[in-house]
Amino acid sequence: MISKRQRLRDLLRAVQAIEPLEIDCDELLARVAPYLEAVVGGRELRAELRQVGQHLTVCPQCKEEFDALLRAHEIEP
Repeated sequence: MISKRQRLRDLLRAVQAIEPLEIDCDELLARVAPYLEAVVGGRELRAELRQVGQHLTVCPQCKEEFDALLRAHEIEP
Protein backbone atom coordinates (compact mmCIF):
# COMPACT_ATOMS: atom_id res chain seq x y z
CA MET A 1 0.00 0.00 0.00
CA ILE A 2 1.30 3.44 -0.91
CA SER A 3 1.56 5.84 2.00
CA LYS A 4 -0.02 9.26 1.98
CA ARG A 5 3.46 10.76 2.06
CA GLN A 6 4.50 8.84 -1.08
CA ARG A 7 1.29 9.81 -2.88
CA LEU A 8 1.97 13.44 -2.00
CA ARG A 9 5.54 13.17 -3.32
CA ASP A 10 4.27 11.62 -6.55
CA LEU A 11 1.71 14.39 -6.93
CA LEU A 12 4.34 17.07 -6.34
CA ARG A 13 6.63 15.50 -8.96
CA ALA A 14 3.77 15.47 -11.47
CA VAL A 15 2.96 19.12 -10.75
CA GLN A 16 6.61 20.10 -11.14
CA ALA A 17 6.78 18.30 -14.49
CA ILE A 18 3.90 20.33 -15.94
CA GLU A 19 4.99 22.76 -18.60
CA PRO A 20 3.27 26.15 -19.03
CA LEU A 21 2.12 25.22 -22.54
CA GLU A 22 1.22 21.63 -21.80
CA ILE A 23 -1.29 19.99 -24.11
CA ASP A 24 -4.25 17.91 -22.99
CA CYS A 25 -5.20 14.37 -23.98
CA ASP A 26 -7.36 15.50 -26.92
CA GLU A 27 -4.51 17.56 -28.35
CA LEU A 28 -2.17 14.62 -27.91
CA LEU A 29 -4.49 12.49 -30.03
CA ALA A 30 -4.37 15.10 -32.77
CA ARG A 31 -0.54 15.05 -32.78
CA VAL A 32 0.28 11.44 -31.95
CA ALA A 33 0.72 10.21 -35.56
CA PRO A 34 3.42 12.75 -36.52
CA TYR A 35 5.06 12.22 -33.11
CA LEU A 36 5.17 8.46 -33.65
CA GLU A 37 6.63 8.92 -37.14
CA ALA A 38 9.32 11.27 -35.80
CA VAL A 39 10.22 8.97 -32.91
CA VAL A 40 10.36 5.84 -35.07
CA GLY A 41 12.26 7.70 -37.78
CA GLY A 42 14.76 9.12 -35.28
CA ARG A 43 14.03 12.67 -36.41
CA GLU A 44 14.40 15.74 -34.23
CA LEU A 45 11.12 16.79 -32.67
CA ARG A 46 9.59 20.16 -33.53
CA ALA A 47 8.33 22.22 -30.58
CA GLU A 48 4.71 21.10 -30.98
CA LEU A 49 5.82 17.47 -31.01
CA ARG A 50 8.01 17.93 -27.94
CA GLN A 51 4.78 18.88 -26.15
CA VAL A 52 3.45 15.41 -26.99
CA GLY A 53 6.48 13.87 -25.31
CA GLN A 54 6.00 16.09 -22.29
CA HIS A 55 2.35 15.07 -22.02
CA LEU A 56 3.37 11.41 -22.14
CA THR A 57 5.61 11.95 -19.09
CA VAL A 58 2.71 13.19 -16.96
CA CYS A 59 -0.25 11.19 -18.27
CA PRO A 60 -0.07 7.45 -17.62
CA GLN A 61 -3.18 6.72 -19.69
CA CYS A 62 -1.81 8.40 -22.82
CA LYS A 63 1.61 6.81 -22.21
CA GLU A 64 -0.01 3.38 -22.10
CA GLU A 65 -1.85 4.06 -25.36
CA PHE A 66 1.30 5.38 -27.03
CA ASP A 67 3.30 2.35 -25.90
CA ALA A 68 0.62 0.14 -27.48
CA LEU A 69 0.98 2.12 -30.74
CA LEU A 70 4.75 1.60 -30.63
CA ARG A 71 4.30 -2.14 -30.13
CA ALA A 72 1.80 -2.29 -32.99
CA HIS A 73 4.20 -0.37 -35.22
CA GLU A 74 6.98 -2.85 -34.43
CA ILE A 75 4.94 -5.83 -35.65
CA GLU A 76 3.64 -4.24 -38.85
CA PRO A 77 4.94 -5.94 -42.02
